[in-house]
Amino acid sequence: MGKLGIGLLLSLGLIFSPLWAAAADFKVGVVDSTDILTKSSEGKRMQETLKRKSEELGKTLQRQEQEISRAMEDFRKQAGIMKDEAKKKRQQELSKRASDFQRRVQDADKQMGVLEQKEMKPLLDKLEKAVNEVAKENHLDMVLDKRRSGLLYIKPALDITDKVRSRFR
Repeated sequence: MGKLGIGLLLSLGLIFSPLWAAAADFKVGVVDSTDILTKSSEGKRMQETLKRKSEELGKTLQRQEQEISRAMEDFRKQAGIMKDEAKKKRQQELSKRASDFQRRVQDADKQMGVLEQKEMKPLLDKLEKAVNEVAKENHLDMVLDKRRSGLLYIKPALDITDKVRSRFR
């Protein structure tokens, strides 16, 4: 190897050695936010609130869906004896009812999304505060979410879920 090759290797070594040293001090923690949120009393209360609202909206929508289904079944039974103009008018009416129903379903989904965001915000803020406290306490440079980051293996020593859970309460 020539003088140029050795010089290049030495230069690269000098450039990258501080980066390797910094990487050796880099500390990562992993937290299972889903576990903390779903098992906390606030998380369970939020899930119950969402479940009640979903059931409330679902009952109304289910009743409307049954009414539309009955009306369509009645139409099918009577369609053979109806005049063309009456049949066309009834089809338009049923189509309008079905479209209105679809709009109500979309509105209900939107309501559920807004409610979920409203209920989740204080929990996520509290979780973020707990994670920040644990990260500072343990001198962590980065905290990854176990569920959301797609991590397939985590060294158990890196898991700070229990520490964060104790701060979350």
